[in-house]
Amino acid sequence: MIRFIKRLHKKWKRARRLRDAWPRLAELRPSIETACGGPVRFLPGDGGGHDYIFYVQNAGGRIAVLRIANPAYIPEGTPTEARFNGPRLRLTPRERVLREWRICRAGAPHGLTPKPLWISPQGDAALNAYVSGSRLSDWVRQGRLPLWDAIDLTARRANAFHAAVGEAHMDLTLMNIFADASLAPLTLIDFELGPHPALSLAEARLFDFLNLVEMAYKFMSPADKAAAPERLGRLFSDIVPGEVRQAPVARLAAKLPRILADPVFRDSLAHLLNMESAPCRP
Repeated sequence: MIRFIKRLHKKWKRARRLRDAWPRLAELRPSIETACGGPVRFLPGDGGGHDYIFYVQNAGGRIAVLRIANPAYIPEGTPTEARFNGPRLRLTPRERVLREWRICRAGAPHGLTPKPLWISPQGDAALNAYVSGSRLSDWVRQGRLPLWDAIDLTARRANAFHAAVGEAHMDLTLMNIFADASLAPLTLIDFELGPHPALSLAEARLFDFLNLVEMAYKFMSPADKAAAPERLGRLFSDIVPGEVRQAPVARLAAKLPRILADPVFRDSLAHLLNMESAPCRP
């Protein structure tokens, strides 16, 4: 019953978003069809945070993903200090679209992100090439890939992303990684959060790796959790660069409640990272 209610709520929410976004979608259609080379259909997408996400489809199938910024979520002009969210900064509508556009332009030539196709003159909507496959979390759930192996693959891909793009993702999770059935290559998506302006680049990069573990924690089996000392050691010794490991954890801790509350994870991380000032979570 609970699952049914959740599915019903999700369906209602997607229908409401389609209704809310439709006037702007109609305005953008001519430009999008020009960018796509002909008539298209719009299908409500999955996820997308607080913005409006649509799959763009032509006669051959899905070809692109459209993000239209929701102006009601963090309206333009909202003071920066009102947008702090621990180590992350919640972005205004145009900031979200422009950050995704900028990152995809840097990452796409390396196969790290979707290819950017078009951005509206107002900066409130952008179109990226459709990436086939499934989220890496789905492949794990289907038994195609062990959870810790998926974390390692994502972390290695994050190193390449950091080097090519010059920025941290700030919402790196197995949900935000796409892969086809070969499980390669891995494509990073969803860049709607920025780093807190006080963070160094090393801190922001470290947050990517810690958030990756934090968000995977809730799906871990007892065996996965028991393997944490070994697998965290492998992750942070063999994959995460040394200069990133030296960054302090203290300003990142607010968004790491699960792994900092688990004594096994916390003790393991304390031997690997600069955690002297990181508060212990209840």
